Amino acid sequence: MQLSPDLADACVVPRRVSSPEEAREVVDTDGAAIVGGIADEEAAIAFGTAMLGTDLRRIGRQIEVTRQRGEEASAKVEQQPADARGRRRRFVTDTSLPMPAHNDGFAFGDHAPDRLFLFSARPAATGGESFLVDGLAVLDILARDPANAEMVEFCRTADIDHSEPNFPQGTYSPILRTTPAGRPQVRHHPYLAPVVGPDEAAQWPFVKHWSAAVTAARDTGPRFRLEAGEMACVDNYRLFHGRHGYTDPARTLYSIWGWSSAAVAVPVGELDIVTPKAPAQLAG
Repeated sequence: MQLSPDLADACVVPRRVSSPEEAREVVDTDGAAIVGGIADEEAAIAFGTAMLGTDLRRIGRQIEVTRQRGEEASAKVEQQPADARGRRRRFVTDTSLPMPAHNDGFAFGDHAPDRLFLFSARPAATGGESFLVDGLAVLDILARDPANAEMVEFCRTADIDHSEPNFPQGTYSPILRTTPAGRPQVRHHPYLAPVVGPDEAAQWPFVKHWSAAVTAARDTGPRFRLEAGEMACVDNYRLFHGRHGYTDPARTLYSIWGWSSAAVAVPVGELDIVTPKAPAQLAG
């Protein structure tokens, strides 16, 4: 396994913008932007609506991120059984630990949002800095070393299982794929796994190599702080996000999900991250 120190360069510190139009342009180019002066959740959704413009298909709050709500959701998930591989779902409740880098909505497969808005209503007094990892940049950095050629090719071509334990999506696709709209989509979360079958043992090292590279980028790259009233606008198909550790129980952030006309699929009805529905149940 070859992990370059250059992986820190895959982390994105977003430019600050002042309008929905500028945010759209910067997100399209850089993968993320930050806007300030957002008064509340309603204003955050209004900004996202304006940013997506005529491409908007759906937008709304998905998660109110607080320690209390996280502990409540975790308690429910703890009651869920292990899958056939012995894997269990876990929601991290120890906020002093950094979050795994992830795309939001990964449990919903094709119905994951393509745009993400992270509105900071009340930051932690100390800690809790955000990070954004550009998945395309991680692959590009790995590809510079010929020793990683087989692993990078695996990420680009081998179908794997993107499901969470016990909530199968029923379809498989590579870590990096091109969507029907022609957009690159690259994914990372803690439950990535090879497809069960004869190639599983040979493929696990590649999946673990990918996860180690993304984690190295998270741990070595720059981070940034979202102050109260600031919102990160993110390309959820390209960037993985999360936050570093904190202990302040009053920290409050809203995760707002948006789907544009370029999204792979737009769900009908509410999305429940505690008990995620199969993609077939989300279609209209």
